[in-house]
Amino acid sequence: MIAPLTLLSAIWAALAVLAFAMSFKVRDITGRIGGDGWGRHIDARWGWFWMELPALVTFPAVYFASGNLHLVGNIAVALWLAHYGHRTLVWPLVVLKPGATIPSGMWMSGGAFNVINGALLGSYLAFAPQLGDAWLSDPRFLAGAALMIGGAWLNLWSDYRLLALRRRSGHQRVMPEGGAFNLSCCPNLLGEIIEWLGFALLTWCLPALAFALWSIANLVPRALWRRSWYRTNFPDFPKTRAALIPGLL
Repeated sequence: MIAPLTLLSAIWAALAVLAFAMSFKVRDITGRIGGDGWGRHIDARWGWFWMELPALVTFPAVYFASGNLHLVGNIAVALWLAHYGHRTLVWPLVVLKPGATIPSGMWMSGGAFNVINGALLGSYLAFAPQLGDAWLSDPRFLAGAALMIGGAWLNLWSDYRLLALRRRSGHQRVMPEGGAFNLSCCPNLLGEIIEWLGFALLTWCLPALAFALWSIANLVPRALWRRSWYRTNFPDFPKTRAALIPGLL
């Protein structure tokens, strides 16, 4: 069982690297830069829910259905549910303004993507050689947990800071500022990358690494597109502000 999962996970990771390379040659099909996107538009809150629901459900369902439960896997599922419970059930209700829409191509492709990630993670953690309880004191687990918690904090703080700024402006586009936004125009995206790198480290499994690579492939180009948009639309946007990582990117 594990050999096919390893092969599939390796292919999935390689596709993430390919997608990252291609992302610099195609336009952003999500968010403010991508235009109308593909397919019929639906209410953004429902679209976001249907896109993220497979992520919330698939990984735990596959893992628990296997019956091969262990402590590290249980912790991984709990951390996953904490992240995607918020992303699926809370975030669309607080951030997406009434009347906003997203294209069907976006939520459907995102949902399919989440099914693949969840199925690989759930299967691998269930059937791969298990990490014993001693793994909880391993430096890799401890460092991964610290990165995941720190990344989640940065992601949430940045998202809600940006939400507060938009609400003050009447849900108009704003130039983000304050805290981490004074160093990076997308600390929320940086936080999410850190979060999933930490998850890959603490679980020490190939599908989690593939998911972290997909997060980088998706979020690094988006940060660069967003900085370009800010520079175009806000003449006073600081020219030296990083897109993602201060002093590096």
